[in-house]
Amino acid sequence: MLSTFLNYQLYTRDMTRTLDRIASDPVAKREAEYYRENIGKVSSVDEFMGDYRLYSYAMKAYGLGDQIDSRALIKKVLQSDLSDPKSLANRLADEAYRDLANAFTFAATKSEPVAQTTYQTDAIVDAYSEHRVRQAAAVSSNAKTFMDSIGKIEDVDQFLANDLLYSMSLDAVGIEKKFASKSFIREVLTGQAPILAEEEADGIGPHLLLRKMFTFEADGTAPAGGVMDTLKANNFISVWFKRQDLDSSPAAASYDVKYYEEKLPSLANVSDLLGDQRLFKVVMTSVGLDPSIEAASFAANILISDPDDPDNPLAQLPEETAEQKARKLGYTKLRDLFKFDADGNVLPGEPAQTAGEMKELTDAYLKNYAKETEFDDKIATSSFKGSISSVKTANDVIKNEALYNYVLEALDLDPASEDKLKILKVLQSDPSDPRSYARSLRDDRYTRLAGAFNFDDRGRVTTQRAVQTNTNQAETIELYSRAKLTEKATESDREAIAEAANSYRTELAKIVTIDDFLKNKTVIDYAKTAFGLEEEKISLEELRKIVTSDAFDKESYVNTLGDERYVKFSLAFAFDSDGSISRDAGGVQTGADFVTTQGNYLRQLMEEEAGAENEGVRLALNFRRKAPDVSNYYEFLADPAMLKVVQTALGLPAESGQAQIDTQKRMLEKRLDIESLKDPKELEKFINRFLALYDLENGSADANSGTAALSILGSAGGLLGMF
Repeated sequence: MLSTFLNYQLYTRDMTRTLDRIASDPVAKREAEYYRENIGKVSSVDEFMGDYRLYSYAMKAYGLGDQIDSRALIKKVLQSDLSDPKSLANRLADEAYRDLANAFTFAATKSEPVAQTTYQTDAIVDAYSEHRVRQAAAVSSNAKTFMDSIGKIEDVDQFLANDLLYSMSLDAVGIEKKFASKSFIREVLTGQAPILAEEEADGIGPHLLLRKMFTFEADGTAPAGGVMDTLKANNFISVWFKRQDLDSSPAAASYDVKYYEEKLPSLANVSDLLGDQRLFKVVMTSVGLDPSIEAASFAANILISDPDDPDNPLAQLPEETAEQKARKLGYTKLRDLFKFDADGNVLPGEPAQTAGEMKELTDAYLKNYAKETEFDDKIATSSFKGSISSVKTANDVIKNEALYNYVLEALDLDPASEDKLKILKVLQSDPSDPRSYARSLRDDRYTRLAGAFNFDDRGRVTTQRAVQTNTNQAETIELYSRAKLTEKATESDREAIAEAANSYRTELAKIVTIDDFLKNKTVIDYAKTAFGLEEEKISLEELRKIVTSDAFDKESYVNTLGDERYVKFSLAFAFDSDGSISRDAGGVQTGADFVTTQGNYLRQLMEEEAGAENEGVRLALNFRRKAPDVSNYYEFLADPAMLKVVQTALGLPAESGQAQIDTQKRMLEKRLDIESLKDPKELEKFINRFLALYDLENGSADANSGTAALSILGSAGGLLGMF
């Protein structure tokens, strides 16, 4: 009979070959095929347990074959919520129950059809805020260029040749550039176009407005003072901002302030101040009053009234409600910021405002303006969130104007110019499919739009097409936490792990295509750590081939790598062979858990076979499989088979197991470094020591076993160098 050590080597020297031999056994092969063909048909725990072949296969795979008849207990285990520390699977000492529960999704929340998940809704809200910032930055840059350039224009041809000035001017008055003729616009600017008279007779039209904005001579030259002075240019920018729907942006507010600061020194009376719409807006907003509601005439009466007169308009304002008190406070601030006489004129030799008062007013204007803008955005966002819950079809998005505008603007699409039929086809597209309509437009904005909603190809609401199912995501996060959370982990370490999980969830929600996935370092690094691949250098092309491989095809790329870690990594994501993302099939077991279950089943058969000849080999193989995942000493103490290996390898008498649990734990802490067992080389050293001591204790029939054992013990350094 071979020694325990040599017997163990026969099994582990080429583990793949050993497992292939076990798998080729007719009975094992037949049971594996039955499991593979039927587990996907199961939809409930009762169906699963009702099929004895499926049920017993899984129980054996997780080392619970002797508990097959404990059906009531196992059903509760399978339905346990592993996120709840008080659930049955978590309360049982044997980790095998938890592993069994973790291998199935009976307790998981199933995905329900929904137009948008919370993450998708939040992504649109974030995009809307970012869009406002991006758009404001772009127009602010253009506005500055306009202000810097317009004073340098010497004639109309130079103006028409400057595409930015020309385009902005047409935008400001509402003339579509694609329908405009530069020769005709030249006639308009020089006052030669007949249409000007027609528009003047009708009131004012876009061409007449354009003509009035600029001052070109009849021959096209600029007059001595230029085609537009600073105040007119500022007014132009204000009109242009409004056309861009950005009149409530911080950039627009800054131009209002510049206009105010330049215009105020020339004011002669209160009518100059309140009769100018822009000045009136700045003044009223600065003191917290709504310029669209308040009357300029009433504000003028406040400014010219005698504050010592008990019958002045300010004193007569009611203040019974909070709104009335706020209004009176606003007018009180207004009166204190200006100096006009009883006739409304600026006091002789004094400005309408001191420099300090002007700064106080403009600072307050910018602050209040920002609050109003933020409030408007909150109203728009609240309306969007309120509407999304009632969306059942893609048509619902198209028909709801506020919702439609919000979403398109968030993605930098112009609701006014987009074809709604085109948008409908985009919403019905699969953004992850390279052949879909959305992808055929070759514009990332449309791909993101398709990925922002969950509609099928007929526009009906369905489940999310996510790069990871809820179950796979939870499993990946659990694996990452196990890899990072050691027994010595500090509170700071735990916080970092939780933060990494939140970042992972957030970044996952942004992935719409396989290219998004490959570019997302946060997701890839996190998943590599979860599946034990953090030290492996994997090119993006290799990664693409891994996640698009058919893990159930032995000839596929991922299986040719000969490493189960890559197979599990591949199965954790929902990519098809063409890189598109499949929807959650809602099965009771993920692909990764299926592979783990079948692998565990083969290992259990292997350990049973080994144990029939030598119990020490079975103990060693069991320890080799479980030890790398042990995170605390109590797990050894709760598993009799692993504890036997540890006691033997450390030279602890079996009677030590009778001591109090905390005493046993301290004993192991002094002699064994759990973390070192995650290192395959150190793990093998530990197992070899066990095998040698096991042979010495049990008297192997191998004549050379004693010499082999002494040799192993003599070379056992590192982990056990203290013995």
